[in-house]
Amino acid sequence: MALEKTRAIVLKSFPYGDTSKIARCYTREFGKISVIGKGIRKSKTLQSGYLEPLNYLDLMFYHNIKRQLQIFSGAEYVETWSALKKDVRKMSYGFAVAELTDKAVTGVEPHEELFQLIVDVLKSINDIDSNINLLFWYFEIHLLSLMGFHPSLSKCPRCHKELEGGRFSLEYGELVCDSCAGMGTLVSARAIGILRDTQHGTLEDVVSIVLRKGDRQEIGHFLSEYMKYHMEGLGEVKSLKVMEKVLA
Repeated sequence: MALEKTRAIVLKSFPYGDTSKIARCYTREFGKISVIGKGIRKSKTLQSGYLEPLNYLDLMFYHNIKRQLQIFSGAEYVETWSALKKDVRKMSYGFAVAELTDKAVTGVEPHEELFQLIVDVLKSINDIDSNINLLFWYFEIHLLSLMGFHPSLSKCPRCHKELEGGRFSLEYGELVCDSCAGMGTLVSARAIGILRDTQHGTLEDVVSIVLRKGDRQEIGHFLSEYMKYHMEGLGEVKSLKVMEKVLA
C-alpha cells in the first residue's frame, strides 16, 4: 500500500459512522476514487474540511488497487474558490458539474483532459458573475465529446444537409433536419448557432455570447435530453432543481 499524491476535485462526501467521512474525488492521475478519512470528524487539526465538495486539492492517500476505499492521509488546497461557495447560483452550478461528473464517469481510469475541463469550468464559475449557464453548457458539450458522444451540430446525420434548425430525434439520438426528424424536440437555428459557438469556442469566448429570452430554456432542454439519451441512468441534475426552487 503506497502513499500517493495527486491533484483532486472533491465531487461529494458523506459521514461514515460516528467519526469518519467518505469522499468521492476525481483525480488527475487515478481517475475517480473514494477515500475514507478515519476519525477525521473528531480531528482537532480541521482535516475534515478538506473533504468537502468542490474543494480543489493536492490529495494524499494510501492506495490499494484491491480496495474500493482508499485511506485519506492529508491534503493541501490548490485554490479555494471562495466566491463559488458563497453564492447560491454559483454553488448550484458547481454542484451540477460535480454531479454530472460523478454520474458520467463509471470507471477508475484517469482522463487528464476531463480533469482539466472540470478545473477550468469550476474556476470560471468562481471568477465570472454573469451567464454562468453558458459555462455549464460548455461543460456539458465538452463532457459529451470526451465521453465519445460528440454532438453533431453542422450537418444532418441522416441526409447530410446543413442544419438550419431541426429537432432532437429520439429515434436517432441526434439533432436532425426537419425533413428527417418526424417527431422530436424543436431546436431553432439560433440555438444551434449558440451550441456551435459553445462547442468550438474557449471558455473566454463563451461568456461573451449574448443570450435572448427563451435561449436558456431551449438550449438547456436540448442538452438535458441529449445527455439523458446517451448516458444511461443520468436522470435529472438534482443540483439545478434545488437552485430553481431556492431562487423561485
